[in-house]
Amino acid sequence: MTKTILLGALLGAGALPVMAEMPPQAGVCVSCHMANGLGMANVAPSIAGMPAPYLAEQLRHFQSGARNNAIMKPMAMMLDDAGVEAVSQWFASLPVSLPDNPAFRGEKPAPQHMELGEQLAYQGDWQRDLPSCVACHGPEGVGVGEVFPHLAGQHADYIESQLKAWQSGSRATDTHGLMAPVAKKLTAEEITAVASYFASQGGQ
Repeated sequence: MTKTILLGALLGAGALPVMAEMPPQAGVCVSCHMANGLGMANVAPSIAGMPAPYLAEQLRHFQSGARNNAIMKPMAMMLDDAGVEAVSQWFASLPVSLPDNPAFRGEKPAPQHMELGEQLAYQGDWQRDLPSCVACHGPEGVGVGEVFPHLAGQHADYIESQLKAWQSGSRATDTHGLMAPVAKKLTAEEITAVASYFASQGGQ
């Protein structure tokens, strides 16, 4: 079961952000990310309820070229510092449906009772030094603080594309460089499985 919550309330992250009127700078953003921030599969990721500092950091990565995307680069360049903050705060204020009372790793069944995607998400594969996704992204992918975004309900195609980007080295702006070593240990089948698992965990 899911319920509509805001990311800031998760795991003691702080008070709920207050939804505000859409700033004019966000007008171009909603054409792809939509006015509810949930994005469209195969077009744009869901960014509703993401931590504002995380969103601002990504916009600045697009501006600087540290994160390369032919569509996002010109969009981000249209924003000054105030615009980056306004857009980030507004999308962070949007509600998103995430798992209610997410189960921590110790509450999940043994790996043999899980599908591949859930097994990787919760157990990883320590024989390959592959940590679980939830070790950083929180139980059932609900996100942790301002650094690790929620994966629950994210579009599967977007999760896949970003894992492949970390594999290839075309994305390298994550905290402490954690994602590239993880992504490079995943097979194509595993990437699809874990992306599908998190996409099924809320988001609407």
